[in-house]
Amino acid sequence: MSARKFTQIRFNHYDPEIMQDPYAVFAEVRSKCPLGHSDELGGFFFPTTYEGVKRAFSDFRTFTSTDGTGLPRQPLPLLPVDLDPPVHTAWRRTLNRFFTVEAAEADRERIQQVADTLIDAFIERGYADAVNELTRPFLAMSMLPVIGVPLEDRVELGNKLLWLVHNRVVDPEGGMKVYNEIGVYLTELAAKRRLAEQRDDLLQCLITQDFGGQKLDDGQVYQVLLLTLFGALDSTSSAMSGSLLHLARHPEDKARLVKGEVEWPVALDEFIRFTTPIQALRRMATKEVEIDGGTLYPGDQLLALNGAANRDPAKFPEPEKCILGRDATDHMSFGSGAHVCIGRHFARLMLGTCLKTMLARAYDFTVEDGFQPEYTPSEARAIKSLPIRFTPGNRVHAV
Repeated sequence: MSARKFTQIRFNHYDPEIMQDPYAVFAEVRSKCPLGHSDELGGFFFPTTYEGVKRAFSDFRTFTSTDGTGLPRQPLPLLPVDLDPPVHTAWRRTLNRFFTVEAAEADRERIQQVADTLIDAFIERGYADAVNELTRPFLAMSMLPVIGVPLEDRVELGNKLLWLVHNRVVDPEGGMKVYNEIGVYLTELAAKRRLAEQRDDLLQCLITQDFGGQKLDDGQVYQVLLLTLFGALDSTSSAMSGSLLHLARHPEDKARLVKGEVEWPVALDEFIRFTTPIQALRRMATKEVEIDGGTLYPGDQLLALNGAANRDPAKFPEPEKCILGRDATDHMSFGSGAHVCIGRHFARLMLGTCLKTMLARAYDFTVEDGFQPEYTPSEARAIKSLPIRFTPGNRVHAV
């Protein structure tokens, strides 16, 4: 065996204190041997350079997803992210048409209506919690209808999903209970759809199409839906709230966007890089391999840190700053390679719609001087609350 090199440090993405500023840990490791190792959560390694993280995401033969992508492992596989090519490729080929640029664009009007409806609820009073009144319900109202969740169930289901993302490790017994509750609900939803009139949507595709040469049972449909909802309900919301916080603190960037001095696609990539809503996903080494100056052996757990890649100064100079004009096209917030986030086009559309609508309707929104956001810990890192104030405006829709 080769000599083992790594930087030993305490890191746990479920530690509330660490996740207030995980970038300090990444920078410390990067300044030494950039392959880190933590004894937390059963022990795992983590690269901290952009190239190391990109390799972990891109080389599925060496860094497999088939042992699960959550650390610790989720009770059930999340399909298709917990698969590798060629099986993963076949699944993605079937699902792709629901997540293309064109599919997202076709949904623009409905997503705009969601944004306006939510802002209508607080625009007249001149203050709001932008997280709990806008960004989190925005995702629930945007995505839960796509899979056929009835209106009366959306708030409760969305809350359960968010709780599960951030509490399954600190409260494993409660996490299993919530997992089971969500599982029962989504499998029953799939069973009911099999008896209903056919529609052209994601749930209908999961029920009727072949995946790897076979039809999915209700349990497998649930696994795909759960992954879709995890990705939509927390990660995109996190990017929205982090971007709103930046704009509240930087009125000069609001002006640049409104005046067209920075193109929106360029700004969105930088917002997504800077906020990095998904911080980490697990992989497992399948063979001895050198990465970030250290050595992994078969069976080693690896945490591929999107957040570390996006704050590597060798790739993004002054990475701690949100610089809207920079080219951040190659950010790692959506991962890389075969497993690149399938919902990235919808995420960009929803983020852009949220920010543009707030700038159009509550341009002068601010946060109090000295406001310090509190972040939730887990693979997803999100602001818990964002109190904003602005000049009251008018509703778009009648009461």
